[in-house]
Amino acid sequence: MRYPISSRIPLALALPLLVGLASPPSTGAEEAGRLTLFGHHYSVIAGASVFVPDETTTRSIYGRRSFAPVLALWNFQSPRGLGLAWDLGAQRLTDLDREASVIRGGVGPRILFAPAAADFAPYLTVRGDAYVMRLGQGSWRTEPGTNVELGASVLRHVVVSTRYDAVRKIDGVSLSGFSGRVAVKVF
Repeated sequence: MRYPISSRIPLALALPLLVGLASPPSTGAEEAGRLTLFGHHYSVIAGASVFVPDETTTRSIYGRRSFAPVLALWNFQSPRGLGLAWDLGAQRLTDLDREASVIRGGVGPRILFAPAAADFAPYLTVRGDAYVMRLGQGSWRTEPGTNVELGASVLRHVVVSTRYDAVRKIDGVSLSGFSGRVAVKVF
């Protein structure tokens, strides 16, 4: 049985968590309850994000904003300095019977201005992503794009950030825009 790609989005977002769960948790008291993936210890964070398209035309067609849940892995033990930041996410803009869907994934450098174990650890990330997009019931199209994210982990339990995604227009519609997220450590 084939499932439409939109029903597989939650599975694609959950895949890194499933892989992480396959790794046994660390036995150290400080690391208890966290996931080990590729030799690094991660916590699961969950929260919400809001996306606002930057063009008035897009907002009038597909709605002013969209809200989405956030579920991600986060390393609260990263040292200060240069590292890699992965991106995997999705969003959907809807207004009445019109819909625009986006799935994105990519990687790029991240500068952590303080150790992640600090009470306030700001970071800046610039990533190159592949954006898989669809307008209405049209075909899925893949376009390259970039995003810039500025955020911080707070008290080793909360992650807040704002970002801008820049991607080429499809069929004259821009799905570039601003977003913000708040997520808390689940374990």
